[in-house]
Amino acid sequence: MSVILSGRRRRPLAAVTALLLTVGLTACGVGSDNGGSVGDAEETSFDAAVGDFPTADDVPTASVSRNVSYAPYVGDVTPVTEDADPALPVSLTDADGNDVSVDDVSRIVPLDISGTISRTLAGLGLRDNIVGRSVSSMEPSLADLPVVTHGGHSISAEAVLNLDPSLIILNPSIGPEDAVQQIRDAGIPVVMMEDPEYGAEAVSESITTVADIVGLPEEGRKLAERAADEADEARSTIRDLADAATDGTPLRAAFLYARGDGGVFYILGPDSGTSELIEGIGAVDVAAENGITDMAPANAEALAKLDPDVLVMMSAGLQSTGNIDGLLTKPGIEQTKAGQNRRILAIPDSQALSFGPQTGEMLLSAASALYNPDAHREATAS
Repeated sequence: MSVILSGRRRRPLAAVTALLLTVGLTACGVGSDNGGSVGDAEETSFDAAVGDFPTADDVPTASVSRNVSYAPYVGDVTPVTEDADPALPVSLTDADGNDVSVDDVSRIVPLDISGTISRTLAGLGLRDNIVGRSVSSMEPSLADLPVVTHGGHSISAEAVLNLDPSLIILNPSIGPEDAVQQIRDAGIPVVMMEDPEYGAEAVSESITTVADIVGLPEEGRKLAERAADEADEARSTIRDLADAATDGTPLRAAFLYARGDGGVFYILGPDSGTSELIEGIGAVDVAAENGITDMAPANAEALAKLDPDVLVMMSAGLQSTGNIDGLLTKPGIEQTKAGQNRRILAIPDSQALSFGPQTGEMLLSAASALYNPDAHREATAS
């Protein structure tokens, strides 16, 4: 089978990706693996998430909610098959223009900033073929696997080669380039995918691309269709709850990226996927509304202009500022509606801006904490 991954022009890395590579991103995850395949009577992980989702009778009026709520962790993806049989070899041209032959998928190392590639491989039925991971691939079933990134999302070529991998799949959110080239020079097939994008079509394309790389195109089609259906159902379910909880006046939210007490304090825009997340949970992305596309310093002036009802943050980012009390010492935070109400939606780092086969579950997780905050006042231990 022949695959070309370089049909679309790779866009430059977003500034936020470069930032994350520099300062690091911590990710955690807990949960249980639900077996079964498409068409089985067994409950999938998404079915369980829908069953646990609150109803309008469970939630307070959203406008009067206060304090921090924590989105629960999403566990392992339910695979579309328990008996994957890859059609190999696969010949492809990757996003860097390199010709690659994939003839062995028994020992795969998936690497990206959001952990989406590892979740996709698991959804295709190749969870047991994964032998190493980035810090963001924190699915419960992979917790014991070695982490081959350091300093955030810089790859350690030596750590990768020590795993004797048969295939590396990554995207430009992982670097540096010389480490990637070192692995190529060692004779390991390395497939560079496109820069991550957001939206339903991009998510489906990412899933089917990974499936094509490992010789499972039919499974990829099934997983992409299931992911799209689940995301649509999640958005519809959330919209109904949001309308009931807000009386039709959506909450206004901004995504705040912070790391420690230094200068890493930014408002992220839709180029980082914030609108897909915020609009997916029934709120208004005030950064997008005010023309922020990628990222902007979260200074007092910018925060006052946005004046969100709720700040959305990565859980580790909130913790790094000293939690809510430390965050409120940052200039401008206390003057916003979100700061006055101490209202933060904290999402596990690996789920906050991750869009893939579990998009629907991750949206339900975040929305549950936003609209039913009293049930999610404490962070789940990892």
